[in-house]
Amino acid sequence: MPQTKGKIESTVKFVKKDFFMGGKFSSFTDLNLQLQQWLLRVNSSTHGTTHEVPAERLKLEAFNKINEVRAYIVIKEESRKISSDSHLSYLGNKYSVPYKFAGRTARLQIRDTTFSVFVGNELVCRHEILPGHGKVSRNKDHFKGLLSEILKQNSASRSKGENIVHFRDDDVEKRSLSVYESFCREA
Repeated sequence: MPQTKGKIESTVKFVKKDFFMGGKFSSFTDLNLQLQQWLLRVNSSTHGTTHEVPAERLKLEAFNKINEVRAYIVIKEESRKISSDSHLSYLGNKYSVPYKFAGRTARLQIRDTTFSVFVGNELVCRHEILPGHGKVSRNKDHFKGLLSEILKQNSASRSKGENIVHFRDDDVEKRSLSVYESFCREA
């Protein structure tokens, strides 16, 4: 922001001139110790512009303590197509999804080491993210009831008299066996 640029630049100049210039440091540990002492001295003396002691003014600010601040949760979202075998792919691995969602589009909400799978607004499952590539995370519960549903559909189609496989015999040429016997004599 342009209105604070000068304030920040002057603070950097102050630290350079008042702390770093002429300072001698034997290590980063030594630099940090000297910096802590310098900060105590600077923040305990009256500021030239505000005419207040920075350490005293800071107490009045009522900031949250760092250990009391809740962690910021990062959630990344991606879209995935659920395959006909009820799996989706993420980072080179496959993860099962309840079979009734096969062929649909899912929304993944990805956190540190896990992701949640949503179809529409419905949370359908959660998975731990697998390390590496080419692995499969399969939850047996995602396929419960699938076999009985397939058997129901098969019995329903049989009861209707529908044939699953149809043969067309009109494409086959009919010959007498003597044609084949003549081929055997020539060989």
